[in-house]
Amino acid sequence: MNEILKMLPVLFIAIIINIAAGIYYNIGNMNMAFDIKKLLAGLIKAFIIAAIFVGTSFCFEATDLSSIGITPMLMMTSAITLYVGKALTSLAKILGVEINIKSNKENDNT
Repeated sequence: MNEILKMLPVLFIAIIINIAAGIYYNIGNMNMAFDIKKLLAGLIKAFIIAAIFVGTSFCFEATDLSSIGITPMLMMTSAITLYVGKALTSLAKILGVEINIKSNKENDNT
């Protein structure tokens, strides 16, 4: 559980930069109005996600779920990667960089 607690600030920073990039893009580039309700909903989601990680980490310590190939650090790293990826997508939009995302159907040769 200690490793998850040490990684929570990193997850928090990833979520905050995602929220900040989204706010900047929507207000600055899309001329949308600031909505405090959406901001608060995002922050509540961030705290819920952090609580889920702490609870899941406790479950991992109580039972050996790593035997099925899932570890707390794998989950934490995946979540951090997801939020940083979302923030980078917003940053690219802010900078006017065109992003082409290939779907699995495009990569499928069948």
